[in-house]
Amino acid sequence: MHEYSLEKMAEKIHYGKTKEYFGEVLSSYHNENYRSAVVMLWSVAVCDIVYKLQSLIDLYGDASAKQLLDDVGEIQKNDPKSSSWELKLVEDVCEKTNLLDTSEYENLRYLQKQRHLSAHPVLNKERELHSPNKETVRSLLRNTLEDLLTKPPFYTQHILNELLNDISESKEILNTREKVRKYIENRYLSRTTQQVEVNIFRSLWKIVFKLENEQCNQNRLINLHVLEVIAQKNKAVLQEAIQGDMDFYSNIANSGDPLSYLVFFLSQNSELYPLLNDAARLKVEHCIAEDDVGKTVGWFVKESLEKHADDIEEWIKGEGRPVFTPEQFETILEMSDSDEWQERFCRIVSTYYGSSMNYDQADSRFQIAIPKFIRLFSKDAIRDLAQKIEGNSQCHDRRQARHDYTIIKERIDEIFEDGEFDYEDYYWFSRKLGLAD
Repeated sequence: MHEYSLEKMAEKIHYGKTKEYFGEVLSSYHNENYRSAVVMLWSVAVCDIVYKLQSLIDLYGDASAKQLLDDVGEIQKNDPKSSSWELKLVEDVCEKTNLLDTSEYENLRYLQKQRHLSAHPVLNKERELHSPNKETVRSLLRNTLEDLLTKPPFYTQHILNELLNDISESKEILNTREKVRKYIENRYLSRTTQQVEVNIFRSLWKIVFKLENEQCNQNRLINLHVLEVIAQKNKAVLQEAIQGDMDFYSNIANSGDPLSYLVFFLSQNSELYPLLNDAARLKVEHCIAEDDVGKTVGWFVKESLEKHADDIEEWIKGEGRPVFTPEQFETILEMSDSDEWQERFCRIVSTYYGSSMNYDQADSRFQIAIPKFIRLFSKDAIRDLAQKIEGNSQCHDRRQARHDYTIIKERIDEIFEDGEFDYEDYYWFSRKLGLAD
């Protein structure tokens, strides 16, 4: 078992100045100057808190951090010789920010008490100055390193406005989910506590799934992407948070984009749907029955994924005539990673193309549904696609078909043995490939 190394831990101290000052503390400790080590350690801890608050102000304009330092400055101005601001700063940081939790605050309070005993002429019964022992000082050093000095500055509760303004201004650059994830994790979530992230999630829930105004409408998509990132990182605690605040999370929009966005989000986080109250679930179910987004992704209220696939195919073949995008098909595909679902997905895209009502629609639907996903097609899926082409003249008679079907032919050659695929069973399909008279 390796002994805990104060020196190695000190290398992880966030700020250079703090690391330099802590070196003096270690020097006093190793030279057995324990009173001096404790007095200096308290000063280093207070300075480090100030550095962290100033960093939050400089980099992110954190309002809580600014207010705390303004309050300290006012105390120092009114009573320059007083050190009362030091403990007040620690107390306020614990109460109003997320730099310290309760246990970390208590550890610093104990350090402050030891510092008071060590720095003042407090005599014991033998008229000797108080002197903390080696074990106490080592414990103080370790706790201060782990609780404070090695941590980056954490955002306070006022992060939300900064985050919303930042991503709104950056949304042209953050044009993919992956870019949003990297940006949010690097710039914000690496400097937040779990409680702050849950609070941000709560606020974004209302902004994305309830509110309708110009700003919310313009930024709804990127706000959703941020919500997705936070949800993915905090899956373990979100259910408890929603259960404990059901009325708030169930206060959702009645219709429109906010409700459609919620249904989409729940399709990726289906474990949250049962936590909403009955009224909210009725709204969600109505959206799934009537709204195009709901019909596409609302699998989580169905008895099975298979039933949802049936519903999508019936919708495609019915009077609704939905128009899908490649992104929508990607979303459907991602509902499950099973081989069975991949097979069923291929049937859905084949149905979409095979239900084309005219040549132009067939041209468009083929490009959207087939080339991107052709590598997923099994032997049975290829036969199903060829059969649907065979049964619809709008598919097999169109001018572009001869060129388009080379993609299918390549997949046939890839997965079928020579002669295994019987082109004679699909006359119009094979004719377009130049394989029939």
